[in-house]
Amino acid sequence: MTGPGLSVAAVEDLRLAGDVDGLIRALSPVHPMEVRRAAAVSLGDLVDPRAVEPLIGILGEREGETRLAAVLSLAKIADKRAVPPLTALLADPDGDVRTATVISLGMIGDAAAVPALLAVFSDPHTPVRDAVAWALGAMKDGRAVKPLIKALSDPEWHVRMEAEWALLEIGEPSVEPLIAALHDEGVRWKAAGVLVKIGSVALGPLQEALRKTTDPNIRQGGEWAVRKIQDLRAKMKECDPSPGKQIPR
Repeated sequence: MTGPGLSVAAVEDLRLAGDVDGLIRALSPVHPMEVRRAAAVSLGDLVDPRAVEPLIGILGEREGETRLAAVLSLAKIADKRAVPPLTALLADPDGDVRTATVISLGMIGDAAAVPALLAVFSDPHTPVRDAVAWALGAMKDGRAVKPLIKALSDPEWHVRMEAEWALLEIGEPSVEPLIAALHDEGVRWKAAGVLVKIGSVALGPLQEALRKTTDPNIRQGGEWAVRKIQDLRAKMKECDPSPGKQIPR
């Protein structure tokens, strides 16, 4: 049954039957909002590309929970057709919808969304900033490095943690900007800590920067990072059960 009298229980039956067409019909405005919301959730569970356009069609619903259900289902399907309408939804008045939209864009992983994600990295809603840092790390796009370094000084610890994780995911392209950030008192020790975690890849550029710089701030953070990386390398060598293998330089 998919007529105006459709119930949430009937939507569940459609999901169990894998009836994508029936669930799409259940998104119609003739049905109660709770039915449409359940249909949106169920379409995400079935991960069928036929649902992408119908789910995009309800992103403008007045009720926030229905918009949220559509966003989360589009994240599961991860189809690039959803990127432009999701990008527009980054301005949604509901912070939870904005957060879910960022996560959805990160799961889809289309680099075309990176500029829009960077634009909302200053969102006043902490979970949005947290999700942006995660999404940028998941996408591993070099354009995100400098904004992520700035986020190392975010007032919320979890955003700082996600930004650090993202820089580690991006890896080597983060090294030179992190070295430059050693000049900045606000992020110096965070940047140095990330360089240590990046490890051997950062050692050569750090040593080169120390040879060239007269900046005491860069020297302070850089020398500390070099010592830490070298100490970790030495400990790894001591613990290496295969003494014939070389630790990568």
